[in-house]
Amino acid sequence: MISIKTFALGTAIAAGLSVSAMAENPAPPDDAILVLDASGSMWGQIDGVNKIVIAKDVVEGLVRGLDEDQRLGFVAYGHRKEGDCSDIETLADVGAKRDVVINALRGLTPRGKTPLSKSIEHAANALNYRKQAASVILVSDGLETCNADPCALAQTLEENGLDFTVHVVGFDVTVEERAGLQCIADETGGTFVAAGNAEELAVALTQFADGGGASEPGGGSPVPSTLAMKATILSGGPLIQSDLDWTITPAAGGEPVFTTEDTGSAETDILPGDYVADVSWKGWQDGSEVKTGTMEFSVGAQQPKVITVPIDLGFSVTLDADDETQEGVAFDVTWSGPDDLGTYIHVASPEDGLREAIYFLAAKATRDKGGVPDSSQPFTSPIGAPSTEGEYEVRYILDRPRLILARTPLTVTDGGFGVTAPDEAPVSSVVTIEWRGEATPGDFVTVTEAGNAKAFKNGFTGKLNEDGTAELTMPAHPGDYEIRYILANGYTTYPGTQHAVQASTQITLTPVQASISGPSEAVGGSHVSITVDPPASWEDDYVSIAEAGATKSNRDSVVFLGRADIVGQTFELQAPNIEGEYELIYFLKPGDTVLARQPITITRAPATVDAPTRVKIGENFDVSWTGPAYRGDRIIVTPSDIPDNKMWGWGTRYGVAVPQGQTDSSAAVTNYEFTEPGTYEARYVTGLQHQVLGRDTFTVVE
Repeated sequence: MISIKTFALGTAIAAGLSVSAMAENPAPPDDAILVLDASGSMWGQIDGVNKIVIAKDVVEGLVRGLDEDQRLGFVAYGHRKEGDCSDIETLADVGAKRDVVINALRGLTPRGKTPLSKSIEHAANALNYRKQAASVILVSDGLETCNADPCALAQTLEENGLDFTVHVVGFDVTVEERAGLQCIADETGGTFVAAGNAEELAVALTQFADGGGASEPGGGSPVPSTLAMKATILSGGPLIQSDLDWTITPAAGGEPVFTTEDTGSAETDILPGDYVADVSWKGWQDGSEVKTGTMEFSVGAQQPKVITVPIDLGFSVTLDADDETQEGVAFDVTWSGPDDLGTYIHVASPEDGLREAIYFLAAKATRDKGGVPDSSQPFTSPIGAPSTEGEYEVRYILDRPRLILARTPLTVTDGGFGVTAPDEAPVSSVVTIEWRGEATPGDFVTVTEAGNAKAFKNGFTGKLNEDGTAELTMPAHPGDYEIRYILANGYTTYPGTQHAVQASTQITLTPVQASISGPSEAVGGSHVSITVDPPASWEDDYVSIAEAGATKSNRDSVVFLGRADIVGQTFELQAPNIEGEYELIYFLKPGDTVLARQPITITRAPATVDAPTRVKIGENFDVSWTGPAYRGDRIIVTPSDIPDNKMWGWGTRYGVAVPQGQTDSSAAVTNYEFTEPGTYEARYVTGLQHQVLGRDTFTVVE
């Protein structure tokens, strides 16, 4: 058996120190935590096998071979949520039984991000690294993707820890990624090993564990090793838990060395050598068709071996797509396969999980709509392209269980986008923007606050002209802004993709000024003469008489300058009918901001009404009045107990209209339908804001 304590002794072994010499003064093994990358990138393949499958098998073999005195914990990241940098979980506490670690390992499904730094820190704290010696073994296939510096963190942990070490296995990593991972080991006195395939990963972990492998006991008698067998639906699919028949046969031929039926995962002891595993599964769909899988493997001396055999479902799958497209430019993809089982095509980053698609389409629905329902026939459909240049994948995915049936690489090239604008402009002005690049349908330019995380602001966008220009209306508030080129793209829930900022430039908006003047007092409803000194491009600006301190216009007293009858800089505006303290306010458009104010007092317009003392039901009668006679003024007849603000809900006819300009006049109220005798009022009511300026009470009799 082996212990993780010997990880720190790998260099001494390489220098010639014998295992027996070290055993003379054995030390208890350090507590350790294994941190495994379960981010979306682990769906990538090596020699046709998903990296997560390889890692699970090799790591499980390591766990099975550890000395019983070795206390081990298990942490994984990126296995529960897509795009979540806090997705880190302790799946087995330090000192947990081996089967707890193994079961947790087998249940992992890659999905999300790569929070390396937080994962290492999480493991260090779980090990109480400040007070006791501790080791972390990190297996990762890429660099940090959560805006953190794992190398700086490793240095901090080393400085603060009692005896803290991180050993790192870079699994299928680039040269750049190796350097980023190796610094974690270097900063903590650990070892970094790069592994490019299953064999190299096994060698790397074995090197960490025992410095070169165990030897056979004296006399050369072979000692059996533990063999753990698992089967999955295709490569990387869910673990099959039942209805499996296993047969293990020597690769050179001969009688089986192990068989079992109607089981799930299986275990046995087996001598070192080369073997073939054959497994059949009776549990696919209705069980009427047996599916099979086979795998060749080797078992080393005293090295636990774990194999995962993919069950072949017999699907005939093809997938072909353009290998290159420009940012945001849709491209064609052609496929055939088991669309009747619920498949779809999606475009994703190689690091994205199976549910984290940038664009996707349902395969069967798309081919049915295209008139080619036979899923064995190749079908071609366009699909959207990512809005950021880089390397991506087109995947053909089975939905239940969710598996990648085929994939092909896609390169997205730069569209060469750019925008040019003046360094500064007045607020609310119209600015001409120059743009460049290979535009796609629906692209636009926008102006928004500098640094705004939202791509664009509604109401401040401009269409692209074919001559390379666009017109943009600036916001109303001074400050620093950005002019942005927005790639419209198709609908997608992928972050930052549907409306992607392809280029931007800074612009400073400067304030503008205006003045307003008029009388200090006016009669309610009268036309007030207003004089303004507007800024340039004022046509959309407006003026209102509104309550003192208002930041919005009074809809009953407002005029837009572009539609006002302006002589010089003077025009008329009807005052509100409600008496009180108001302000003449100049509003900038767009933006509805206040540029100037002046106080004004509105007084109540005088009015009188004279009605007969007594009116018989069914008789016509005359009323006379004095009043401002503004447009829409009326004499309203209503029961006296109806409040002024409720008389509009009364179901009878109005009285008479006051002709505009007839300030002292009379008229007959004809055919008025009184419902019953009683006390009534004739009220002088303004057309604007329905204010009662005068009233007279009379009696209605039978």
